Amino acid sequence: MYVNRRAFIKGALGIGVAGAAIAAGFIKNRSPKEISQLMETALEQETDILVIGGGIAGVFAALRASRNGAKVILVDKGSVGRSGQTPFANGFAVFDEANGDDRATWHKNMATNTDGIHRPEYLDQLMDYSKEIYEEMESWGATKVGFGKVFREKLYNEGIQIIERTMLTTLLEKNGKVAGAVGFKLDSEEAVVVKAKSVILCTGAGAFKPNGFQVRSLTNDGDAMAYRIGGKISGKEFVDTHFTGSDSPAYCWGNWKNQWETGIMKVENGPEANGMGLDLNMYHSAHAANIPVTMGPPGGGNVEKKPPESMGTGKKEPGMEGGKPPGMGDGDPIGGSTAGMGVHKSEGLFPTDAKCGTNIEGLFAAGDSLSSMLVGGKYVGVIGFALAGSATQGALAGEVGAEYIKTSSMPKISDTTINAIKEEMFAPREREKGYSPAWVTQMLQFNMIPYYVLYIKKEDRLKAALKNIEFFRDHFADKMIASDAHDLRLVHETKNMILNAEMKLKASLFRTESRGNHYREDYPETNDKDWLAWVVIEKDKGGEMKLSKVPVNG
Repeated sequence: MYVNRRAFIKGALGIGVAGAAIAAGFIKNRSPKEISQLMETALEQETDILVIGGGIAGVFAALRASRNGAKVILVDKGSVGRSGQTPFANGFAVFDEANGDDRATWHKNMATNTDGIHRPEYLDQLMDYSKEIYEEMESWGATKVGFGKVFREKLYNEGIQIIERTMLTTLLEKNGKVAGAVGFKLDSEEAVVVKAKSVILCTGAGAFKPNGFQVRSLTNDGDAMAYRIGGKISGKEFVDTHFTGSDSPAYCWGNWKNQWETGIMKVENGPEANGMGLDLNMYHSAHAANIPVTMGPPGGGNVEKKPPESMGTGKKEPGMEGGKPPGMGDGDPIGGSTAGMGVHKSEGLFPTDAKCGTNIEGLFAAGDSLSSMLVGGKYVGVIGFALAGSATQGALAGEVGAEYIKTSSMPKISDTTINAIKEEMFAPREREKGYSPAWVTQMLQFNMIPYYVLYIKKEDRLKAALKNIEFFRDHFADKMIASDAHDLRLVHETKNMILNAEMKLKASLFRTESRGNHYREDYPETNDKDWLAWVVIEKDKGGEMKLSKVPVNG
């Protein structure tokens, strides 16, 4: 067949344009579905307390709420006891005065490690609950290998309803009071509506789906849902610095499998002043092109506010004398394996009291969903505080929630409001063309994961990254498509990650000093005069993101 030059060029241009569109992630929905079809069926439930998240915080929130007389439904995006970071946890800090632990010493050592930016009342909660909870888990057999199954069975045995493989996307709210949540089942695309007098967020931490660490299902869903109904968020500027090994950096299972072989071990030695831990030394060394020869986990304690000469102390974690720390793998240490995640207990809902309360009436948060600042802005001098903090806060939130619902009524949410939420939730399924959520996630990762954005920060780089994230928010977030329930989950996770990225960049720009695991090249010193404070994020009346400074002692 003869094709003239003009037709050939026209065809080539057409192919080129189509190729460019595909390369840009703008694609056809291979299996669109009308929203009206998706709206036909829904699982609708009512309860006293809705617990969102089935890690250790959610388990204890549900148990304590139920034991105190509340009807409880727990909803998890995955499977109870096996979602998020809980399966990989193996150390549980226990305060026991019979073993010589002293409250004043724990408080003093923690104050030394946290640069003055922590909440001692949540350390008190850990000391109050940790021994009791660990002994309870021992009595169940839940400190042995395979504890996730035990957690799940315990909830069922105590009559708590569990809804698994369900992603909740929207919190119900009326006049500043939480009223439940809406989401969808990952296996059937069926809408799920749970109306509740109170909600306890135990959705865990979140990251940008990096490789090498077990956080790819964690996308700050709780923070995003709460923020959208007016919730206050804090701690976004402080970054987690877990790392992996250069020989197989993405091999999460291989690098962390020993965590599955130990169960939950009791950690009896409390916080160590100026102890080792997870700080920014490795990133300072890389930034200065001063790659250390010595191996070992990053050092902790009083980190200089300038790039150090070497990477940490080389000290080994207790119990690790015969090998490398968990997650390190073989080869040189590689950073960024938790990119997008905050320090344990540093980021999340801003607490309004010492009992897991938030500024939204009836909404409580626990574990890595609560900015309790249990260990401050860097995870040093502590072992087992992440798991113990989640369990103790979950128990506290469950008890407080059960007391709250005794004098509260369930807000009335109209069918019109719920249907509008469902329509927005399912919109990516009906959209015939749009952006692939996987591609948008990749663009976000390229923008956010480089060490010179999240770890070694400077105003010009933060602003450049923020420009891209704002473009993603305005151009991609509401134009993604989903061909099935799995894709729909990816769409909502990606939207939440975009919001998390915006929060992290704006909080990092706002805090013009260096403190904990927040380092600004252009503001390398700690400034207690101006910045002994929390950075709090919320929506203003116009729906724009607003940042404010709340003094630690205010």
